[in-house]
Amino acid sequence: MAGFKAHAVGGVAAGAGFSALGFYAHSLSLPQAAAVAIVGAVSGLLPDLDSDTGKPLAFMFHFISVLIPSLLFSHAARLWGTSPELVLCYFSISYVAIRHVGCALIKKLTVHRGVMHSVPFAVLCAGVGYLLFSDSGKDMARLCALTVFFGCMLHLLMDELNAFTVKFGFIPVLKRSTGTAMKLKSDSLPATLLIYFLAAGVWGVVVLRG
Repeated sequence: MAGFKAHAVGGVAAGAGFSALGFYAHSLSLPQAAAVAIVGAVSGLLPDLDSDTGKPLAFMFHFISVLIPSLLFSHAARLWGTSPELVLCYFSISYVAIRHVGCALIKKLTVHRGVMHSVPFAVLCAGVGYLLFSDSGKDMARLCALTVFFGCMLHLLMDELNAFTVKFGFIPVLKRSTGTAMKLKSDSLPATLLIYFLAAGVWGVVVLRG
């Protein structure tokens, strides 16, 4: 399978491409285009959330424990206000909940190359990306959804392309990991049903929000 650096580069490439598209073709502001680029960099690592150890898991949870609360802060502010004590509690609790509780649950409930290395997981992440940026307008939300989807799919594609080795200098030989990334289901039926259910639910909300 491709390494951390390769996936990071792939995510950055996806983010840069859609960022440029949004800036020049959809009139996104410079901060919006930069946000799309950041989303792409993160999306290239998302399928490796099921890795119990290593750089992807540590990097992702450090990053999303700051990113997600920041994206949702406007909603929290409308409910509870923006007093200094509330901001302190909101970000502190969010960080601990995502970085430690969320990370522990992911480690316990997932296996590497399981359902997170699949096409429906990429679809689910794309829907979440849309909803996180829906307040910024449809163009921004759609570009973020596309960026997340292609970032995840590029990760899966790179893993599949690395699922073979060469013997005698010219004979390609498939590895045991072949087919474990670019797939539509995992070996676990409950996990497969759950990911399809979550993807359908998220995209149902996207459709309802118009």
